[in-house]
Parts: sequence; structure tokens; C-alpha cells
Amino acid sequence: MNLINSMQTLKNEIKASRGKREQDLKDIRRDTKQVQQDTRRAIAGFEKTRQEEAENLTRDLTSFTKDLSQDVDTLRQGFQQDQAEVRKEILTASRIWHGKASAIEKPDAKEDEGEE
Repeated sequence: MNLINSMQTLKNEIKASRGKREQDLKDIRRDTKQVQQDTRRAIAGFEKTRQEEAENLTRDLTSFTKDLSQDVDTLRQGFQQDQAEVRKEILTASRIWHGKASAIEKPDAKEDEGEE
């Protein structure tokens, strides 16, 4: 009888383990679906954040480029004005050196008197 009891016990344990295994597989499938859904939501959130960051960076870079262009234009204008003034002063100095004009006739002499 002991063999029959052991076989019955083994049969019951196998039956119980099948039921547990089936329940475990159902749980794994359910958990997998939940992980997939959570992952899809996270990816969608990341995409939204990436798009927002891309828009912010585009706006910031456009603003930076515009400001930089304006700064460069201002510097160029200032340089061109300074260059024109230096040319004028060199031309006047050249005329004075060659005796074609005197330092008194120099139109900007008032500005330069304090420097001499």
C-alpha cells in the first residue's frame, strides 16, 4: 500500500504543480503586457520631452544667432567708421607732410589738441 500511497501523492503533486505552472505563466503574460504598456507610455513621454527640448534649442539657437549677427554688424559698422576716420586723419597728415595743408586748417584739430 505504501507504493500506491506514494504514487497517489506523486500524482497529486504533479497535478498541483501543473496548476501552479499554468497560473505562473498567466501571471508572467499579464506582467509582460503591463511592462510593455508602461514602456510604451515612457517612450511616448520621452518623445514628447525630446520634441519640447528640440523646440527650445531651436528657439534659443535662432535667438543666439540673431543676436550674434546683430553684434557682428554693430562691430563692423564701428570698425568701418573708425577706419574712415583713420583714413581721413592719414590723408590730412599726408597733406600736411607734403605742405598742401597746415595743421591749423585741419578740421578735426580741436579734438586732437588735447592729445598733443
